[in-house]
Amino acid sequence: MIKKLIENDIKNNKMLSAATVFFMAVSAMLFSLTVLLLTGLFGAVDGLMDKAQVPDFIQMQAGEPASEAVEAFAAGRTEIKNWQICRFLNLENAKLSLGSYSLADSTQDNGLSLQGEAFDYLLDTDSKIPVVLPGEVYVPVCYRNRYGLTPGETMGIGGYELRIAGFVRDAQMNSMMASSKRFLVNQADYEALAAQGEEEYLIEFLLRDGADISAFHTAYLSAGLPDNGPAVTKPLIRLLNALSDGTMIFVIFLVSMVVLLISMLCIRFILLLRMEKDRKEAGMLKALGISGKDIRRLYFAKYILFSVCGGLGGLAVSVLIKAPLEKQIQELYGAADRGAWMGVLSLLAVCLTQGAILLAVRRCLKGTDRLSVREALFEPTRKEKRGRYGGYPLIGAVVAACVFLMLVPRNLYHTVSSPEFVTYMGIGNGQIRMDVRKTQNIDKTTDRIAGALKKDPQVEKYCVLRTKACQAVLPDGEELRLTVETGDHTVFPVNYVKGGAPAQTDEIALSSLNAKELGLGLKDSLYLLTREGRKRYTVCGIYSDITNGGKTAKAKNIENDNSVIWSVLYVTLKDSAAKEPWMERYRRTGADVIHIGDYVKDTYGQTLDQISLASKVTVGISVSVILAVVMLFMRLLVERSRNAVSLQRALGFTAGEIKRTFFIRGLFWALSGIVCGLGIGNFCGEGLCGMLLTSFGAEGFRFVIAWKQALLVIPLISLAAVTAAVLPGLSEIDRIRACECCTGKE
Repeated sequence: MIKKLIENDIKNNKMLSAATVFFMAVSAMLFSLTVLLLTGLFGAVDGLMDKAQVPDFIQMQAGEPASEAVEAFAAGRTEIKNWQICRFLNLENAKLSLGSYSLADSTQDNGLSLQGEAFDYLLDTDSKIPVVLPGEVYVPVCYRNRYGLTPGETMGIGGYELRIAGFVRDAQMNSMMASSKRFLVNQADYEALAAQGEEEYLIEFLLRDGADISAFHTAYLSAGLPDNGPAVTKPLIRLLNALSDGTMIFVIFLVSMVVLLISMLCIRFILLLRMEKDRKEAGMLKALGISGKDIRRLYFAKYILFSVCGGLGGLAVSVLIKAPLEKQIQELYGAADRGAWMGVLSLLAVCLTQGAILLAVRRCLKGTDRLSVREALFEPTRKEKRGRYGGYPLIGAVVAACVFLMLVPRNLYHTVSSPEFVTYMGIGNGQIRMDVRKTQNIDKTTDRIAGALKKDPQVEKYCVLRTKACQAVLPDGEELRLTVETGDHTVFPVNYVKGGAPAQTDEIALSSLNAKELGLGLKDSLYLLTREGRKRYTVCGIYSDITNGGKTAKAKNIENDNSVIWSVLYVTLKDSAAKEPWMERYRRTGADVIHIGDYVKDTYGQTLDQISLASKVTVGISVSVILAVVMLFMRLLVERSRNAVSLQRALGFTAGEIKRTFFIRGLFWALSGIVCGLGIGNFCGEGLCGMLLTSFGAEGFRFVIAWKQALLVIPLISLAAVTAAVLPGLSEIDRIRACECCTGKE
């Protein structure tokens, strides 16, 4: 009997039933998609890292690697499973070309490498260790799509040419956020090209399970081993690999949460409307002795059926649309090993989503228990007692939520792609960045370039910053290594969360992640080992930084015997200067010269592509939700006002005039929703994105708002969707007859 009642109810209310299933399916699809993408991302990243046997600890060294000292250290440490020293031939980008493309403007440290002997393997696109023949080169896979490369093309290194035999996935340096890229060559070619670049070394360690990486790093430094370069750990490598696609998944998860709230709100409204229409029937059932619990069970059984259909439909759609979204993941890391657990997790996500909706339905249905027979049969319905606004505020709320969803990814994309974002990266907000790394005497080259800039009439202002490795001592006596950038940091300041740039010689600024890890704040002190001995430095500022793992420091000057690891010069040119010829001229001085805007796009290109893709998906979902919700609720509002519309028709009002009244009300609430959505998107959205970026060290985050998108494009898209939905939603007015108000037909 229950089955028959449910079938009849669905047949008589096809539109409401279809709308309920739609909202359940969209919610299930988004949460399932989030789980599938997230498990696919970490499965692919971990799979590649396991196959490549990524080191747990890597110390990059510019200069002699002191292999005998490293060997002696490794022999005395029980937590070391294996170790090796890999050679890396750092090449000048201006000498490199891939196919018809020059790498002169690349921000990456591009160099040649040999295959790891014991671990840290570079794998081909079939996840196998390639055999490189003389005259061949395997190119990082991230450059394949970037430059449209195919096997058989040529890589030029000065006057030397190598044939591109294939592409490699480098688990350690796959992400564009990793500052270096390794090209795999045969040893004969490596030796032949050794004079073309500057050789660096990667001192790598595989540790046993359970080993404390931080304690190992401290022991390494205490042993006085080579540390003239940044240190990288396996967790940081995993973070860099997952960050770009993880940002897209974060956006989709945000959309999932908002759409779930919209779905619960809309389903509740539909349910209340059905209960109002069935009020007298429910009263009659109670009069016949059927309990409120049994009536509630009848309703709930129908929604369980809707939930099963919507959940399975959403799961099926998520499986279909995940392929284009995870294309970049598979390109960079290969296909994840999709075991049964991925299906179980996505099904669990669907069950949790539908469970939340059904819980809301169950709470709403409890109202039938409090409804007496007299109230159901003789008292005015809630529809008649409801205020003048009816369901219009719900339209405004849904439009506001959808505008929020469209705005946040666009603002995030515009912010990350903006040159101003460099201040959150720990980089000065100059116009041009010049890196001096690939030379034997970095200090001498830097001084020569600085002298040229000082005399250059096209230069408006510039600054020189040198990075050194320093031994630091905390107040509790703990020793550690700090990478400190020295120079005048007031010329091109970064984003300071607290305090400001170091202006005195005894002041130091720490990156936010360094400050948290060291437990230091403003006015706290630490000691640095200088030529004069231990010198006290006071923390004057804490700044945002997501370079070098987010753990850096800045000081005005430090006198120690450590050589400069690298130098950076920031330059702003006068308006009359021609930037491209100027940059080309200074590339011949031995520096990598690039526009700051291009630096951001090069570093975050993969992330920006994924945010852009997520933004397009979000716009499509938001427009679909606006169309479905507005069309449905305008139809319901007309149905609820059927007697009033019939009376207006009887009084001589035309269908067009009545539609205009509904349209103006709907448009007013839609416009209110757009305004609210813009406000919430700019303020709350900024906080949500800030929470994500803070975990990577980018604190004090502020949106760089794309005003054209925020004030013109997104509102116009929303208004177009509302207009397209309102008109079909009001079409029922044409079918309402003037006599219905007299006959009682509703």
